Amino acid sequence: MPADQRLRRKSDFDAVFREGIRSASGILALRARSRGGATSTEPCRFGFAISSRLGGAVKRNRIRRRLRESARRLNVEGDCTGLDVVVIAREGAVEANFARLDSTLNLLVRRSQRQLDGQRSGRDGGAF
Repeated sequence: MPADQRLRRKSDFDAVFREGIRSASGILALRARSRGGATSTEPCRFGFAISSRLGGAVKRNRIRRRLRESARRLNVEGDCTGLDVVVIAREGAVEANFARLDSTLNLLVRRSQRQLDGQRSGRDGGAF
């Protein structure tokens, strides 16, 4: 995954957790926020949070590799644009195969993009 498609700095992660929306589905949860100056054609940037409670380094790295490949596919296919996303692995992610992780991440990213598009278009329930 290219460096420009990864969240690398703590300040980027903090901004996503502070300002982002939440979405979850079983084995994964994520936080996503729209990048301020990003055009809709820029690929998403992804960061991953894999707790040591899920297992040793081998298990955590296996989950991370699978999620990284799924995120790469989203960006290559153009299914994710203009977002900063932090993916959080939950307990079931250790036993999940790649297909399940991939479909769950796709579902959560699409759901988050719809929510953020709704906020951008003014349907965020602001003042009357």
